[in-house]
Amino acid sequence: MYQWVLAMVQRDTGISHAAVINAVGNYSIEGVDLNEPHTLVLLDPQYRFSAVLSYAGKETGTVRQYFRSSKLRLPTLVHNGPVINFTDVTDIAWETDKALDEDNDLIPNGRESRALFAAKVDTDSDGIANDVDSDIDGDGVANWFDADDDGDGTLDAFDADANGDEVADLGQTLGDLYFFKKIQYLSVQVMQDVQDDESLATTVTFTTRVLDTDKPSAMKVRGPEAMLAESQSVRFDLSTGELQRSPWDLTLVDDGTSEDGAADDLTYARRVQLRNGSVPRANQVLFLQHVTTQGSTVSISEFPFTFPNMVTGVIRGTYDQATRKVTISGQPFGSVATYRWSVHVFDASSIKVFASEPIDGTTPTYTLPEGVIDAGKSYTARLVATAIDRIPSFPSWVIRSASFAL
Repeated sequence: MYQWVLAMVQRDTGISHAAVINAVGNYSIEGVDLNEPHTLVLLDPQYRFSAVLSYAGKETGTVRQYFRSSKLRLPTLVHNGPVINFTDVTDIAWETDKALDEDNDLIPNGRESRALFAAKVDTDSDGIANDVDSDIDGDGVANWFDADDDGDGTLDAFDADANGDEVADLGQTLGDLYFFKKIQYLSVQVMQDVQDDESLATTVTFTTRVLDTDKPSAMKVRGPEAMLAESQSVRFDLSTGELQRSPWDLTLVDDGTSEDGAADDLTYARRVQLRNGSVPRANQVLFLQHVTTQGSTVSISEFPFTFPNMVTGVIRGTYDQATRKVTISGQPFGSVATYRWSVHVFDASSIKVFASEPIDGTTPTYTLPEGVIDAGKSYTARLVATAIDRIPSFPSWVIRSASFAL
């Protein structure tokens, strides 16, 4: 989001304070009256309105957007097409103001047009509701190791209600990615970039939020050497935004330069590039290790994550200048069509100037709005196909096309 603009807007007056996002995704907003409720608005590098803040409302079919914060530092934000979301709301107090979101996808009606569901279910009839059942479908495989928790035939990575309680997962903090001791959640996001030879280069981003009372001495990842050997840690240079690579030591860090938001915000992360040809395999398990040390005593708590049986493929993009239509071709997730894709436009300096709303995988074309690109200037675009977000702003699998000219 380099050079995008984030504005903090006071609810009752419209008074705003804005900041330009730097090369590593950080920003500093000054002069805000923290006694007043605010919302956030995202503008592109040309200051064009792009996205609004959104969080699940107390009532089904609503979202909340105005908040107060008990701390000077806001949680990390993630851009999701027409909305932006906090990745953690521990220190956020939401106001009662609400906006309609009829399909309960965390995008207010004013940023889209569409409509959806709510209730607790006990899929395996064992007397334990799905939202607290460690084996929802009763198949003998605990949810943390089961790629289809509710046994409905849809992989969790593509299931908007993976725990089968008839409430959209984005509206709750339940499921096998959420924990209630040591950490709040664990996200393992796979990204595959289409190369010039149409091979797929794979990176994995690990992200976890540590509970305030359980700050660790170290956060580590334990997993199959066949997948993790020779992997490289990827981080951003603070001054230039350029990628820097170094051998990965299997740790996650909270330093503000490693996909973790701001330094010391209790979010630990690492973006890791796997060696050529290495890719997570179906049912491979990783463990996040929460390590605490007191004197000579070392205590380790481990949190599991299991990769789904994911079939991935190359996607390509083309552009028709006459109609302003972008077309996607290829099958990013094999025969699965329940994914979303989006269009990202970059100027001649490789700065992103536009991101489309999510587009249904069954729709192969998208028309760029007027004014996105200027006549006579050079632009490129990339297409991004994603499985659904099980944790807000963290799709489990992402396929990115090679760049193509507009």
